[in-house]
Amino acid sequence: MEILTQKQRIVLQAIKQFFTEHGEMPTVREIREESGKLGLKLKSLRSFFLYLNALEEKGYIERTSEDRGIFLKGVNSEDFIQIPVFGAASAGAATMFADQYVEGYLRVSKRLVKDHNVFAVQVSGTSMNRAKVNSKTIQNGDFVLVDADVKEYKSGDRVLVVIDGLATVKTYRSIDGRTIALMPESTDKRHQPIFLAPDDNFVINGRVVDVLKMPK
Repeated sequence: MEILTQKQRIVLQAIKQFFTEHGEMPTVREIREESGKLGLKLKSLRSFFLYLNALEEKGYIERTSEDRGIFLKGVNSEDFIQIPVFGAASAGAATMFADQYVEGYLRVSKRLVKDHNVFAVQVSGTSMNRAKVNSKTIQNGDFVLVDADVKEYKSGDRVLVVIDGLATVKTYRSIDGRTIALMPESTDKRHQPIFLAPDDNFVINGRVVDVLKMPK
């Protein structure tokens, strides 16, 4: 491979960094934003198209006509894992129907996923926008990774719960050894706790272990 200029190295690093964090390739606008964080602040998108041309000519990437059609050469596919996505979950009242069918897969770095028995759901709503998992808040549209192997929960765990067939993400609280409170953590005071008794129709599907932020 040919030697890169300093700016070309920044663009390549921006692509790799975005891919590691989000599990997908960036758009040109996202490359510009990520490059800005690394010190390359340019307003023109055309400049980044030229950088991509140079990276392709020098053998560092390949491009296709597909959306996000960038392929990084030299990236070992064994460093990534495919995470199944099971529908959506509400970060509000339990209003999103739980769907057991796989809607797709997220390609996620193994650095982000220690346990392979995890799945993802996309969050809808704002009732958990103050909750932090691995220093990342749970915002509307984000994907949360859920560890399905966790069967015992302690107060403060963020969990995915299906209530009467409806899925929601909330913070787990044990009230008296029998009653469970599912607490919102939100900037919106309209969100209220959900209280569950042992005889209620609910299943806790796992603990939220990470958040994959959707790009702005």
